[in-house]
This record gives sequence, C-alpha cells and structure tokens, in this order.
Amino acid sequence: MTDGRTPIGVRLVRSLRVQALALLVILVALPILLYAIFAHTQDQQRELLVTAVRDAGTAIAAGLAPALRDLEPEKFSDLEGQLGRFADPRRRIVLLFHPNTESAGTAFFLVASEPAIAVEQLDEERQRLESLGVPPALARSCTGGTPMAERVALQTWGAAMITSMTGVPAKAGCWAIVIAVSSERVLAGIDDRPFYARPELLLALFVYGVMAALILLIFGSVMTALRRFRRVALAPTAAGSFAAATVVPEIMPVARAIDTMVQRLHGTAEMLRQAAEDNAHALKGPIATIRQAVEPLIGKAPTPQRLQPALAAMTASLDRLDGLVQSARRLDTATADLLEMAETRVVLSALVRALVADCRAMRAAQQVSIVDTLEPNVVVLGEPEAIESIVENLLDNALSFSPAGGTVRVSLIAEGSEARLSVLDDGPGVPSAALSRIFDRYYSDRRAAPAGAGGAHFGIGLWIARQNARALGGELTASNRAPSGFCIRLSLPLASGGGGDDALG
Repeated sequence: MTDGRTPIGVRLVRSLRVQALALLVILVALPILLYAIFAHTQDQQRELLVTAVRDAGTAIAAGLAPALRDLEPEKFSDLEGQLGRFADPRRRIVLLFHPNTESAGTAFFLVASEPAIAVEQLDEERQRLESLGVPPALARSCTGGTPMAERVALQTWGAAMITSMTGVPAKAGCWAIVIAVSSERVLAGIDDRPFYARPELLLALFVYGVMAALILLIFGSVMTALRRFRRVALAPTAAGSFAAATVVPEIMPVARAIDTMVQRLHGTAEMLRQAAEDNAHALKGPIATIRQAVEPLIGKAPTPQRLQPALAAMTASLDRLDGLVQSARRLDTATADLLEMAETRVVLSALVRALVADCRAMRAAQQVSIVDTLEPNVVVLGEPEAIESIVENLLDNALSFSPAGGTVRVSLIAEGSEARLSVLDDGPGVPSAALSRIFDRYYSDRRAAPAGAGGAHFGIGLWIARQNARALGGELTASNRAPSGFCIRLSLPLASGGGGDDALG
C-alpha cells in the first residue's frame, strides 16, 4: 500500500504515465513482431515455390526412368522422341549416360537433351555440368550411395537452374536425368526485394506511423494539460486560471468547473478572515467594557473581603476570554489559509536552521539549549509560511515544557520519499491517556509545564500544526521518550530533483 487506501499495483495500472509507456512499448514492439512474421512468411513462400519446381522435375524424371532401364545403346536415337513428351520452353531436360565398361571410368556422356543442343555445343554443356559437380553426384546415385532422386541446391546453369538429378541404373550402364528450369520461371514468383520496400507495405507503414503519431499526440496533449493544471494548482495566483491553462476542448468544461470551485474557496477564505476580524472586534468591545468596570473595584481602595474572590475570578475569566478571542481569530485565519494553500519547493534545511537560530536568540533567558542536526539540501513540496508555522509551534511546545538546563534536540533527515523532522525535549512527557488528544482543538494541559514557561496557551497550536502538515501531504505524530521527555515528528513529501536555486528557504 502506498497511501493506505489504494494498492500500488492498482495505482500503476491507473497511471497515465504507465499507460503511455506501455503504449509506446507496444508501438515499438508491433513493427518488430510484424517484421519477423513477414520475413518468416516470405521465406516460407520462397521455399514452397522452390519445392514445387523441384517436385515437378522429380516427377518428369520418374516418368522417364522406366523407358531408360531397358533401353539398348543401339536405340539411343529414340530418346529424342521420349524427351519430346515433356517438352516445355521454360524447362531443360538433359540425359547423361555412363556405360558399364572399364574404359569409361567415371565419365558421363551427354546423349540427348530437350530442347536439342547443337553438336558443337555438347562439350561446352558437359563441361558446365562438370563445373557444377553434377557427374560425381550422379555417380553416387548409380552405385547406390544416394537416393535415386537426389535434390540439389539451386545452381545456375546458363540461363536455367538445376532443380533435380536422378540416377537410373540400366543394363548397359547408368542413366542420369538432369532437370533444370528457366531462371525467369523460378525467380518470377520470388520477390527478392525486402518486404518493407514493397509499395503496399510502405503504404501500411505510413498509415501505421500516422496512427502511432496521433495516439502519442493525444496522450501528450492530455499529459501537457495535466502538467499545466498542476502548475496552476501549486501556484494559482502566478499561473492564472485552469481554463486558460488548457487547450484541449474536451477538458475545458472540467477546467471551468475547477475555476468556479477555486473562486468559491477564495470567497470562503475571505469570508472566514473577515468573520474572524469582525467577531474579534465585536467581542473586544464588551470585554474592554467589563474590564474597565472592574478596574475601579480592584484599585487602591480597600476591597471588601467578600468581593475579592469574585473579582479575581472575573479578572481571570476576562484574561482567558481575551485569549480565546485571539485564539479563535487565529484559528479562523489558519482555516482560511488552508483553503488557499499553494505548494512550491522549499529548502527545509535552511528554513529550520533559520527558525532555530531565531528561537535561540528569543529564548536565551529561558536557559534551555537547542541542538540541531540537520541534513543539508533537504527540499520538500509545501507552502513556506505553513511549514514555518508548523516548526514554530513544535519549537514553542518543546521549549514551554523544557526545564531550565534542559535541551531541545532538532533533527532533520531525508528518508525514502519523505523528509522527517523530529523535535525532542527533556520535559515530563504526556500522560498515556491524553497522548491521543494533544492535537485536538482547544485541548491544553499545562500542569506539568515549568512555572512561567512560555505564555498563555489555548490548545490550538498543535491542532494548526497537524492541519497544515496534512494539507501539505504530510503527517504529525507524537510519542513519549524513555525514561522521560517528549518527541514530535513531522513528515513531508520530498520534492523531486533535490535542491536548487529555485527552492525557497
């Protein structure tokens, strides 16, 4: 869990950044996958075409083989007629013969061909076949070393390609049937161009590229609009309205609705501030009147014994009532500030260091040491005044409970994605039963505080501190120290990118 509510897996699936990255991976992987599929298909088509041509040659050889087995040398002149049955201008058939005589050795003689070859070209054709290694392969067929029909790799033989060679044993020797097909016929069905260079595929790639560009443009527009929304939300007065920050028509109604909500929040904040001022002003008048009416009774003239407790109670009540009015004013103002809080980059290290230095100077007479251990360049996202209010309240609370000679320790570290500020004191701590109430509004128990420490407290300082911390995406927690003392910890989200010249502090 990342925020205590939504599992991290669900957050990743819903993230536009993750979706855009997944889409980009698909857009890149799809052409690669299609390339592999099309290349494999092209190879298969080529292999099927070559296999069909080879099978045709093997079938012709099988048709000639029965007639050749019993053919006597004196009837070799009839071979032209036998070959004429398979005549095809796109195909060449050559008959070679190896007689069963010792003087013949391993030589094969070209006996016939279709189409016919001129006598003066016979030696040239035989030499070409020898250069291709055809006679040795046929010799192996005749001696039984290889199958009768041996398929060979396509080899160029003049303007043709040999597709099959078949050895046929006969009474007088061994026949060799060489089938070759016109190169143009074989290559006519094979497009040697890369498939991505073909016009139809180039058109498909163009359409795919336009589609991918449009998809990325849509995602980019949405992400840009959201980034502009974020800038307006973090600094509304500087960045303008949400409607002015978007150029996407479909998002415009949402932007206008947010602008309306922001205006209402600003109006509510102003109403709260005005109400706080008006209430404080309205209550100050009656309080001042009562105080003036009581002052003559507690002057130099002797006060009746029976009136002294009542006058003391009235004076204490007036002081408390005056403090409560000021606290209510401060509380309403703090609530209004929460409605208009804007986030920016704050160098928390520098801000805390400055506040600790001011506190040392202002509380020098209290005889309480303040020791700070601050990690440098800790930058958080927040509102400087709100963070300053939090830290001031934490220091004030720790100093008000610290005895003379005590020490308040302030530490700051960056841990994971958060900045953690701790304020520890040597005071008496908080009773376990009251520990969960110290952040409640108007709760205050100063009985354990040293006499004269701090000023009047009405239980809103820690409440404001926690509300500010939560409004900034952080949290404020408290715990007792062993064997004595108290600790309050503040956590705030770190700003991405660390410190920089644009950070405040």
